[in-house]
Amino acid sequence: MADPADALRDLTTRHVERGQLQLDWIVSSAECGHQAKLALAKAAEILADDIPGRPPDAELARAWAEVGQGWATLSHAEAARSIAAAAFSIDQKGGQSIS
Repeated sequence: MADPADALRDLTTRHVERGQLQLDWIVSSAECGHQAKLALAKAAEILADDIPGRPPDAELARAWAEVGQGWATLSHAEAARSIAAAAFSIDQKGGQSIS
């Protein structure tokens, strides 16, 4: 696959290729969202640990929560990139004259 930036700028890039780029970004967004949920679940699991005489490891739970936040940020970025690519594609098509 070509470089995404080049593919979006190139007016000759086929619609299918642009659509595949958007699909890849949406799939990546979903996977990042899944990883975020797993990390946040791990943080909750750590906080829920009930070991007599020992408090839950809040520092470790916070670290997992931050990992989850990072994955959530990546998920949002991938989704935003897909939306921007769609808007860019529509804008480019709007500027073309039909012969």
